[in-house]
Amino acid sequence: MSLQTELDSLAKKIANFSEPPSVNDSVWAEFCSHTVVALMAGGESSRYAAALEGQKVQKAAHELPNGDTMIEMTIRAYRDAGIKKFVALVYHNAHTVEDRLGDGSSLGVEIEYCQDPEPSAGKGGAIRNALEQGYIPSDCNLIVANPDDVILDFPGSYVRYIGEAHLDGLNQGKLATAVVSPGQPYASTGMMVVGNEVTDTQMYPMIPVPAHMGISVFSPEILPRFTELFSLSEKSDFEQVLFPLLATEGKLWAAGIDKGTWLAVNDLKSYKQLVSLLEEK
Repeated sequence: MSLQTELDSLAKKIANFSEPPSVNDSVWAEFCSHTVVALMAGGESSRYAAALEGQKVQKAAHELPNGDTMIEMTIRAYRDAGIKKFVALVYHNAHTVEDRLGDGSSLGVEIEYCQDPEPSAGKGGAIRNALEQGYIPSDCNLIVANPDDVILDFPGSYVRYIGEAHLDGLNQGKLATAVVSPGQPYASTGMMVVGNEVTDTQMYPMIPVPAHMGISVFSPEILPRFTELFSLSEKSDFEQVLFPLLATEGKLWAAGIDKGTWLAVNDLKSYKQLVSLLEEK
């Protein structure tokens, strides 16, 4: 039995994805008109510091060699799909995000800014804070997106794909959708070991454990949970607290993306990968 055979067997046990059915343009337009995108742009990004080379700028607003930024790339993807309302949740070097984006008019969208609590309360607390201050309407769909989770070369609109997956989940009684990659490459040489004997090896094997890609969709019914579960003074992330509860309740759907390229740009190595991919374009 080879390592790849075992991994293929594991993949079938823990992950099973299907393409979401398409919706017509009127249904999609209705979804877009009642959706706000929260851009997580408050992190300190200590691992990314080497890419900044001393600049005091929030990494999502860090200008890439091609003159673009990750946060503008993200905004354009949602705008081109029809979603025009954004709130940037800011904290570290917050002014650099606002200086770069302004009110969003240059991008054809509306952008507001919500300063995260002091001290930082993590993603859960940041969203609760934005809800309580009115930046996120309580009757809207909420998409939470990490701009440094970059998706390139997706055939068509990955935003519409995600939204259609969420709408499909609603039809199945789900209220939230996690966007996931079906698997990620192992960072080293993988080995199969039987009784201390190495029987097979593989460089960077694909480990078939779905990984959250930093994008989540919440229906309005879920938004009160952020007030119930998260503090404004203690750091906590919704992936750690809310996702397990929703999974237990049978309310969490998944949109599996296995097309294009996903990069979690959080250090110098991944930054260079992003720059290289953009140069190839």
